[in-house]
Amino acid sequence: MNPIGEVNYFNPGLDTIDRSGRDSTKLGKNDFLNLLVTQLRFQDPMEPMKDQEFVAQLAQFSQLERLENMQNSLDTSTQVNYVLSQTIANTMATTLIGKTVIAEGADFTLEPDKDARLSYELKADAADITIKIKNSSGALVRTMELHDQRSGNQTAIWDGRDDRGSLVAPGQYSYEVTAATRTGQSVTVEKRVIGKIESVKYTESRAYLIVGGYKVDLSGIIEIVSGENTRHNNG
Repeated sequence: MNPIGEVNYFNPGLDTIDRSGRDSTKLGKNDFLNLLVTQLRFQDPMEPMKDQEFVAQLAQFSQLERLENMQNSLDTSTQVNYVLSQTIANTMATTLIGKTVIAEGADFTLEPDKDARLSYELKADAADITIKIKNSSGALVRTMELHDQRSGNQTAIWDGRDDRGSLVAPGQYSYEVTAATRTGQSVTVEKRVIGKIESVKYTESRAYLIVGGYKVDLSGIIEIVSGENTRHNNG
């Protein structure tokens, strides 16, 4: 019978992190096998391990190995499914070019010599609407006051000027919208992106739709319509 090779002794009282950086509090199948072999080496010859106990430990080892192999298979399957879904989404994104989309609001890019469309959805009729536009640093550059708008999708046009009437620099901007009824009650407002999809931009292995200066994530799409949305109006 061939002798059993050298086995590293496992001491539960030592530090829980070994020199390789692995968390030794998690017992893997190799650790379990080392424990079993060590137990066999140092057992009392006069009182050897009982057959039932030995078989039980072998069964535990077999179960542990199956569970670990199952976990590895699940991890691999999850990664494959993620890559596949991303590939399908990126491919389908190009088929949306030219269609009109309604999506969740996002920061937008003010392009040189162009107006910006600021869209939002009013959950009820509003008498007073306030739009605050901020630059990439969060500084307020323009406040727009609008009045008497019906519930539904609305769009205000910003000419790219600040409160003093001066043109601001092109770049990234954001906006906030608040609204109230004639009696002063607050109206729920949600920012929207409404317009035709001009192109698709790929960044960080993801596809984004470009809609009038907005970069829209595919997950933010609310509705795709065949033509211009008839419910939104210019403010």
